[in-house]
Amino acid sequence: MWHKTFAGLISGLIFMVLVPSSLSLLMPSQVGLILALGLIFALSSWAGVMTWCYAANTNKQAWGRAAKAALPVILIFTGIFFTAAGPTG
Repeated sequence: MWHKTFAGLISGLIFMVLVPSSLSLLMPSQVGLILALGLIFALSSWAGVMTWCYAANTNKQAWGRAAKAALPVILIFTGIFFTAAGPTG
C-alpha cells in the first residue's frame, strides 16, 4: 500500500509542477494565465495520477504507472528548458 502511495505522490507532484513550468517556458508572455489555470488543472491532474497509481494491482505496476506519467514530462521539460530558457540577446 505504501509503495502505491509514494509512487502516486511523487509522480503526481512531478507532473503537477513540470507541466505548467514547461508551458510557461514556451509562452513567457502568458505566465499569469498559465499559473492561474495551473492551479485548477494541476491539482486535478495530480489527483488523477495518484488515483491511477493507487488503483494498480501490485506495487511493481504502481511504479510502472508512475514512471509512465513522470518520465515523459521530465524529458519534455528538460528539452524545453535547454532550448527555450537559454540566454536572450
